[in-house]
Amino acid sequence: MRRVVRGIALAVLAGAAVPAQAGPAGAQGADFIYVVEPGDTLIGLASRYMASEQGWRTLQRLNGVADPYRLVPGSRMRIPLAQIPEQAASARVVYVSGAVRANGRPVQVGMTLDEAARIETPAGGSATLELPDRTRVTLPPSTTVAVSRLRTFARSGLVDAVIRLDKGAAETRVAPEGGGVGRFELHTPMMVTGVRGTRYRVSADAGGSRSEVLQGRVGVSAARPRSAPAPGRAMVAAASLEAGYGIGVSAGSKLSRPVALLPAPALLPPDGTVLGPSFEAAWQPVPGAVAYHVRVARDAALSELVWSGTASGADAARVRVDGLPEGTLYLSVSAIDRHRLTGHDAQAPVSVRLNPPAPFTQQPAADAVRYAEAVSFEWATVPAAARYELALATDADFTRDAAVHAAAASPAAQALAPGRWWWRVRSVDAAGLPGPWSDAVPFRVEPKPPVPTLQDDGGALHIGWPDGGGGPGYRVQLAADAGFATLLADEHTASNAIDLPRPTPGVYFIRVARAAPGVAPDPAAFSAAQRIEVIAMLRDGQGGAIGSGDRPDGGGRIRLR
Repeated sequence: MRRVVRGIALAVLAGAAVPAQAGPAGAQGADFIYVVEPGDTLIGLASRYMASEQGWRTLQRLNGVADPYRLVPGSRMRIPLAQIPEQAASARVVYVSGAVRANGRPVQVGMTLDEAARIETPAGGSATLELPDRTRVTLPPSTTVAVSRLRTFARSGLVDAVIRLDKGAAETRVAPEGGGVGRFELHTPMMVTGVRGTRYRVSADAGGSRSEVLQGRVGVSAARPRSAPAPGRAMVAAASLEAGYGIGVSAGSKLSRPVALLPAPALLPPDGTVLGPSFEAAWQPVPGAVAYHVRVARDAALSELVWSGTASGADAARVRVDGLPEGTLYLSVSAIDRHRLTGHDAQAPVSVRLNPPAPFTQQPAADAVRYAEAVSFEWATVPAAARYELALATDADFTRDAAVHAAAASPAAQALAPGRWWWRVRSVDAAGLPGPWSDAVPFRVEPKPPVPTLQDDGGALHIGWPDGGGGPGYRVQLAADAGFATLLADEHTASNAIDLPRPTPGVYFIRVARAAPGVAPDPAAFSAAQRIEVIAMLRDGQGGAIGSGDRPDGGGRIRLR
């Protein structure tokens, strides 16, 4: 009798056609399906699966068998699940990424989950469960499932598992060692999927439920809601779904036609080893795709996910993958069609290297300005580093004017032309293998400040400096202290010279910076403070300077230091 679930149910069964491989073939409704092998008898099947070999009479009546000792190889025998003795079983957690929880408690690798467990994966996490027959169920980010049933057949050890998918998705590899399965079903609010020895995916959201078959052959039917007429009053929609096809049921209970899955994209894997926890996954667009599903896992079976995401848009052909661990990983990309079915996946190994770690950059800090012909770069020491490499470029992608310089230690200086630059540094181990680059740091190089010279005719201070070749002009400051807290003059000039009133005799300080009118320069833009000493000068009757009281010839004196 067909099992009816709440709402619309889509039952993906063991397949209407005779399977190529005989033996345990999953469940259909309330019955376990067995495909007869040469030499099988009803008494033997009852002894292997049922509470007593006397169950052969039930099998004979249920399956209409004329001779219990002569069964037709390849024929399908129905065995009531209610008459198969079972015992409790557990699922083992074989992989966890992120803050996954079961029954509200944190999930860790190695722990076991029993019947009635409820598992939730966060937006950035995933988990993989392994059943006693090595069936693996991978739960990607933002998924919630509940283990409705988890047992094994007492005599044969076959698994009887029913997992409810409330939201999100799940990918399974059922009985990978080929021993068959007693029952394995994934339920969604609108769909029931049950197969044997098949790799398939199931997803559920507010728009409906979908299933894609990657290996094997299944039969599909849509069960009626409780409000529908009783079974037998009308035919139930059904289809046969082969590997390479997908099907869905909408929120309005409509079963779609089988749709051929889109082919796998042609990947453009990164060249060589990825240095750092991120890289740009790229591929050739697939005609008919509206989006792409991208995953990175520790294993080729994609049961240990470390990253999962979607690239939207028909023309999308790349996505940034980040937060990766070190080691050999596996990149998988699948095209998604307009029916929201996910197609075949293309896969490529990717080698990620995180050690020796990137140094912590110190100076120049982000957006710092250096007024010099040579810039000093500083970073924190990495114990595992034998040496370092310093990279400089005029763009953040290090494609323009890029250069890599060897550095034995921090700090390291490099001569640079004025302009905007980016720098980064990486460690190199004793074997000469580099680690990942640090984050790129932008900074700016401005021309070295001009150094002033002075002339004193006794009437003014004539200050000059080398011409900087045009620009916004210059700012000149005269102060009574080296910190320029007390300014005596603060003037702008468009040329490379200026006259300032001569102060009273004493010690003063002067500096020059390139600056536009009305703009206060960065203190670092000024030349080093120059110490000057103004000496008292004797004057003639016309006011002309004729000498100084502290010199034998009576002349004046001014010092620039």
